[in-house]
Amino acid sequence: AEGVRQLGSALTGTDARVLIELESGNERTGVRLEGIVEIARAIEREGLHLGGVFTHGGQSYAGRDRVAAASADEVGAISIAVEALEAAGFAVPTRSVGSTPTAIDSAQGPVNEIRPGTYVYNDRLQVQLGSCAPEDVALLVATTVVSHSGGRFVLDAGAKTLTKDVPAVLQGFGALPHYPQAVIERVYDHHAIVDPGDGGRPAIGEIVAVVPNHVCPVVDLAATAVIVSDGEMVDRWQVDAHNRSG
Repeated sequence: AEGVRQLGSALTGTDARVLIELESGNERTGVRLEGIVEIARAIEREGLHLGGVFTHGGQSYAGRDRVAAASADEVGAISIAVEALEAAGFAVPTRSVGSTPTAIDSAQGPVNEIRPGTYVYNDRLQVQLGSCAPEDVALLVATTVVSHSGGRFVLDAGAKTLTKDVPAVLQGFGALPHYPQAVIERVYDHHAIVDPGDGGRPAIGEIVAVVPNHVCPVVDLAATAVIVSDGEMVDRWQVDAHNRSG
């Protein structure tokens, strides 16, 4: 309710529609279901309008065996919230869920909107979670082998390109499709140290593709995307959101 009060103060004189975020098992920023009617009444008191409810089943990222339960959690939370709000006299036009792993299974019952984001490109984690096949990953990072060191090889893409995001269900800081046994063991700002395993080392100067673990921050860190079709570069796209987080 305090958040609603501050929002109402900031939006005085507007005709804003407000959606309430629901806690559905991710334990991040959602409102617990028992407080949903109180929040809706607070929105009304502030002169704002209830536009609906939404939730994010982020617990689906804990592993493939958690996806179905996370989908059920999302749909269940939306169902309970809609029933409680309608019983209190509120209309709930938007009933939104959002998570790439749960998107298909959560599009049921009272849900009328889904907000998957990662599916635009997909990434290594989505392959692991069963959201897509390896060939469905549409974004790769092109890196160059800059050194051989102690049986390992070094790429010119590190934490400022690949990020340090390594979910518990993955090993290493990205996958190398053409060197499937290789593991990116360490990343520094601009370099990655790769153990080739039994797959052999690429030559110094060779361009090596890396499938990022989590594509979202990788896109944010890049200024330009090179668009390739049938092995040929066909365009360059500027990343409009680059350096816009401040």
